[in-house]
Amino acid sequence: MVVPILLILMSLLFVIMWSWIISIFVQNVKLKNRIEELINQPLTMEQKEELDNLQLDLDTNAYRARNAKRVVLIFGFIYVATVFLLVWLNSRYGLFTYDGLLSNMKLTMMIVILFFTPGYIGLEVISNTEGASGDIAQRLRFSEELKPGEEVEV
Repeated sequence: MVVPILLILMSLLFVIMWSWIISIFVQNVKLKNRIEELINQPLTMEQKEELDNLQLDLDTNAYRARNAKRVVLIFGFIYVATVFLLVWLNSRYGLFTYDGLLSNMKLTMMIVILFFTPGYIGLEVISNTEGASGDIAQRLRFSEELKPGEEVEV
């Protein structure tokens, strides 16, 4: 009875984690495309504000991914430490048979390999996005404050 519940929970974890990573990645691509559209045309003051908001959204997504990456590393470390703890407890107290210990180690390493490693890589890709401090700011030149409706040369 434990194995089906464990498989359901692991599948749910996988689906939730990857749907969040993919949705953030797709959102970043849309934001970057909109930023490119704005950069390649003369900007009004309203469009400059929209550009600033889009850059802030990119930075916010990168910050969230960076924090989630720390959580993934902590849980990955806990799972790897669990394997060493299981081996030590088994050698000290003989809690598991050899087959039981091996199946527990396989399960723990499978979780680390299937969930945490790809999740960390996906979050790393998201957290390395360029926002307001990237080359977007270098491509825009604003010499003075504008009134609403005025255009800026890029």
